[in-house]
Amino acid sequence: MTLESRLNETVKLLLTRTGRSHAELAEALGLTRAPVSARLRAPESQSVWKVNDLQPIADFFGLTVCELISGFRAIPEHRLPPAAGSTGQTRI
Repeated sequence: MTLESRLNETVKLLLTRTGRSHAELAEALGLTRAPVSARLRAPESQSVWKVNDLQPIADFFGLTVCELISGFRAIPEHRLPPAAGSTGQTRI
């Protein structure tokens, strides 16, 4: 799995877990929804994440950049953001 693929999978799973939208992530990155959606479709799309996107994405989910790029399954359970509608931190 490429770093780009792992990052996309992690961001998608975190968005699903937290119930947050592409639009909310886009706002945190100072972008519109379209470029975020295009980046999440990679590698099919030509749009890829920029190195400068990593810290704002990590901050958005309350993670470190290292946790973010390590992949969802590598993030310790106690570090995952709470699931939408839950106060606990269970894996999806």
